[in-house]
Amino acid sequence: MQFQQLLEEKRKVVNECIDEILSSGFEQNEASELVRYTFKTGGKRLRPTMVLLATEAVGGQEKVAVNAAVAVEFVHAASLIFDDLIDKDRVRRSAPTLNVAFNNDRAISAALFLASKGIQVLSDYKDPKVMKMIGWALVDLSQGEILDVISEIAIDVKHYLNIADLKTGALFGASAGIGALIGDGSPEEVSALYNYGRAVGVAFQIRDDIMDLTGNGNSSKQERANLVLAHYLGDTARQEDRVAEMMNPNGNKGDPTEALRRKAVDFARRASAEHVQKAKSEIAILKGGDGKAALEELATFALERQT
Repeated sequence: MQFQQLLEEKRKVVNECIDEILSSGFEQNEASELVRYTFKTGGKRLRPTMVLLATEAVGGQEKVAVNAAVAVEFVHAASLIFDDLIDKDRVRRSAPTLNVAFNNDRAISAALFLASKGIQVLSDYKDPKVMKMIGWALVDLSQGEILDVISEIAIDVKHYLNIADLKTGALFGASAGIGALIGDGSPEEVSALYNYGRAVGVAFQIRDDIMDLTGNGNSSKQERANLVLAHYLGDTARQEDRVAEMMNPNGNKGDPTEALRRKAVDFARRASAEHVQKAKSEIAILKGGDGKAALEELATFALERQT
C-alpha cells in the first residue's frame, strides 16, 4: 500500500474517533462548534498516525490505540491554538485561525479544554507510564515555546535545534512512545520508538522552516527562530565566510545574497535528512513487518512533504 493511502486511512480512523469523542458533553451548539473548529480546517494527523503505527509495530492492535491517538491530537491542536495566539497569526491551513474566527478568549477556552480532554482520555488507559510520557511532552513543549518566544531571530544552529526538539520533537516522541506502551512493547522498543519520534519531529520542523522561506509553508510568521535563518546569519566563523563570498564577484553567479540563501536552505535540507536517518536507525531493533516499514515511510514523508 502506498504511504499516502495508508496515511489517508489512518486519518479517517482518527477523524471518526474525534467526532465520536466530541459528539457529547456540550449543551450549547456554539461550544461544540468552538472545540471542533480546529479539526474542521484540516491537518495531516501525523502524530496520531504515529501512535497507531507504533502500536502495530510492536505487535499491538490499532483499535486499542485509537483513543490515545486522538488524545495526542487534542494536545497538539491545543498547542497550535496557543501558538497562533502568541504569534498573532490570522491564517492556518488557508482558513482563519480560531482566535480570528471567534475571539481570543474563546480560543484560549477551547485550547484549555482540548489539552485537558487529551489528558483525560489518556488517563482512561490507567497506565502510569503513559501519563508520565505525556507529562514529559507537555513540559518540554511548553519549555520550547518559552525559549522560542524569548529568543532572538538570530540564534545559533545548536540553540535552534534544541528549541525544535522541545517544541516539536517532544510530542512526536510521546506519540510513538505511547503507541509502543499501549502495544505492550518491550522497554527497548518503547525507548527506540520514543527516540524515533523525537528525531522525526525535528526533521518535520526543519522541513516547515524550509517551506516557510521558499513560499510553500502555512505559517505567516517570519520573526521567530528558523534553521535556515540560523545558518544564514551564522556565527563569527560563518560571518567571515559570508563576507568573503559576497565581496568576491567571481565567487557566485547572480545575486550573492541569493547564493547564500540557497546554501542555507541546502544546509537545512541536509539537517532534516540527518534526523530522518537517525529516526530510521533508532527503529532498526524492531522486527521487520508492515508496521516498521510504515514508520520508515512516515519518516521519509516528514522530509519530502510539500505541504
